[in-house]
Amino acid sequence: MFKNLLLFLFSFLLTAQVVASTKWIVCNQRSEGSHYWSVQSAIEHAAPYDTIFVKGSPINYGNVLLEKPLILVAEGSLCDELPGNSAKLTRILLTSNPFRRTISSGSSIIGFEFPFFAGNRPNIITVSGEKTKIEHITIERNWIWFIEIAGEAQNWFFKNNIIRGWVNGGSARPHRVAKSQDFFFHNNVINSIRGFDQGRIHIQNNIITGRLSDISGAEILNNIFTREAFVLENVYGCNFMGNISMGEHLGNADCYRHPGRFESMNTCTGFANSGSDNRVGVDPGFVYWPSNDIMGGSVFKLNGNSAALRAGVNGQQAGIYGGRYPFPENAFKNQEIDDPFPFFITSIY
Repeated sequence: MFKNLLLFLFSFLLTAQVVASTKWIVCNQRSEGSHYWSVQSAIEHAAPYDTIFVKGSPINYGNVLLEKPLILVAEGSLCDELPGNSAKLTRILLTSNPFRRTISSGSSIIGFEFPFFAGNRPNIITVSGEKTKIEHITIERNWIWFIEIAGEAQNWFFKNNIIRGWVNGGSARPHRVAKSQDFFFHNNVINSIRGFDQGRIHIQNNIITGRLSDISGAEILNNIFTREAFVLENVYGCNFMGNISMGEHLGNADCYRHPGRFESMNTCTGFANSGSDNRVGVDPGFVYWPSNDIMGGSVFKLNGNSAALRAGVNGQQAGIYGGRYPFPENAFKNQEIDDPFPFFITSIY
């Protein structure tokens, strides 16, 4: 009886929290129905787990400090096509506020455009104290250049993003300063992933145009690597299955050079990678290469004769249109952008 009462009270409080969450609208142009001009003002006045909708605008909304769990949604990110201007942010800082006893863990960032700035300055960055950990962050359907993790972070989920630069987990041998674990990368177009030497990351059904570096203990499944030069650097103890590489060699060390099933990767001292059913030196058969229509989602589709259609684990499709979260065809369409990937084809990372 008492146990049932506790369950009822817990369910009631959880439901009350969901019902009580509020939706706010932000627009830095003249717009009826909006509540705030700036994203930061909306964040400061919102309660934890509120949703903030940000309207598209020709003017960048600037920097954002996020110290509480919120859902930030750019206008159009939940629709088939983004009309007019996108919602642009320069940088989001995810951190905690010990005085208010709040933390940005549990936040979602959906559908924003982050412009490039000289010096490879990160668009999303964490600052975490010794006793705090930024957890349960969702990054979905954004155009991003660089993401930098400082301090401890865990359980981040990347889905359907275009990441033109890198995601840096902050951990590389021999220092291993940061602890970024349980990161999931599903169905993204991404240049490079690096600095996850603490292990436990999952990389599946992505198009990877750059490199994987300083990574250990990862599951790497059903991806397509488009870089013709080596794509692996200081990658240890990982399991590769159902991947396709356009280049003839996976890395610049002998243990990465065996084509086919990667069986020689098991015998490399200090590397200890394993895998099966991978293919190197294979053209995946894209319908066409990225062009001005990249944001329309038509690129990186596979033609009817593509070797990647059934190359994944258990005969699944490799690349961003396979797996559990197929890439949305028109989620990134934006008529403003003429050359969205100026450095994306020939990776410099």
